[in-house]
Formats: sequence, structure tokens, C-alpha cells
Amino acid sequence: MEFSEFKKEWMSHFAKGIPKHKIEKYVISTGNYIWHVFSWELLPKGSFLEGDAAREAFDSLWTYTKENAVYIEPFEDEGTFSMTQKEAKSENLDKHVEIYAMARDHSWTYIKTHEGDLCGPYFYMPKKEEETEKKGK
Repeated sequence: MEFSEFKKEWMSHFAKGIPKHKIEKYVISTGNYIWHVFSWELLPKGSFLEGDAAREAFDSLWTYTKENAVYIEPFEDEGTFSMTQKEAKSENLDKHVEIYAMARDHSWTYIKTHEGDLCGPYFYMPKKEEETEKKGK
């Protein structure tokens, strides 16, 4: 999957409910990144984790929940890769300049930004009731 397709898929699952004008201003305009949904707190504070808490949450996921996860390095032009068991640890993902990972079932996402510990990493696992509520609308 190319980055534009990954970005579109990521946005449709992890940026639901954010007003279009905010997405256009803070996320998809030139010079912005999808992780700005976290840094600009476009998602409610407390609904996602940041820094060491994000690393711990990602590392605590059972390995089977990471099977078939995909990741992409947005500054590279290589498309997505399937996550291996080795890469399923935050310390390995954090070695990349910037990396976006997500479960194939869209149950979680982990993003390590190029900003180091100034912004991120971020971990977000939408609540099931949020998903059910949005499907009902």
C-alpha cells in the first residue's frame, strides 16, 4: 500500500469525528502530519497515550494482536510492510526516524514521530463503544 492510501485508511479509522476544517488546517495541509491529530489534541485528551505511556501500552499488547499489523515510514517511498515479531516492540520501532503502525483491524495505532520525545510517540486504541456509536449514526 502506498503512503497516500495508508494515510486515507488511517484517517478514516483514527480521525473519525474530527471536524473537516480542523483536519484540513492541522493534519492534511502542507507541512503537517497525521500524528497532529494527537499533538493538536484534535482527539480528546486522555483518549490516547503519549511518550513512555504509549510505549508501555504498545508493548503490553499481546503478540497476536500485532500479527498482520502494517507499518510505513512516511519519509521513505517503499509502501507498507507487515510487522514482524522483532518490530512488535516499541524500542525497535523507535529506531526509525518516523513510523506509523496500525492493526489491520484498526483496533490500535502507534506512531513514532521525527520530533523525538517532544511529540510522541503516540498510542491510540479507539474504544469499542465509540465504534459502535459511530456505526449507529
